[in-house]
Amino acid sequence: MRTKTRQISKKDAQRGVAVIEFALVFTIVWAVFWSLICYVAPLIVLQTMHRASAEGARVGAMIDSASLRKVQAEAAASKELKSLPASWRVGIKAIATVCAAPKDDEPCLLTITITQPYAANAPLKPIINLPGIGTIPALPVELRSEASLLLN
Repeated sequence: MRTKTRQISKKDAQRGVAVIEFALVFTIVWAVFWSLICYVAPLIVLQTMHRASAEGARVGAMIDSASLRKVQAEAAASKELKSLPASWRVGIKAIATVCAAPKDDEPCLLTITITQPYAANAPLKPIINLPGIGTIPALPVELRSEASLLLN
């Protein structure tokens, strides 16, 4: 009996390699793309928080009544935060502090502080968790923005 030996051509030897290469490259490209998206989301939230704290300080500076200044500043900051999607605003707190009884000669400091526990409420969760390194991208535990204004 005679056995046939078949010679494998180069074309047959390369069959299926493209699928393996695609799977390897796609995994790396997807990880970089998702990391970029996960880094951009907190930057958008933080930029909105900066804008809201500045707006709260600006509105608080225009109010003459010391009792209304805090309420109006917090309301203006909260209104500015509404530009974010509702799921991205979870846990955001705007707090205004102003000196209680300013004297006529001394200036008063108005501070608007906005915080969000971002790690617990991140709209986009990182999906890559490497042993010894942690999650990629590494997201901040808390986002914080502050604006201060010296009032006369």
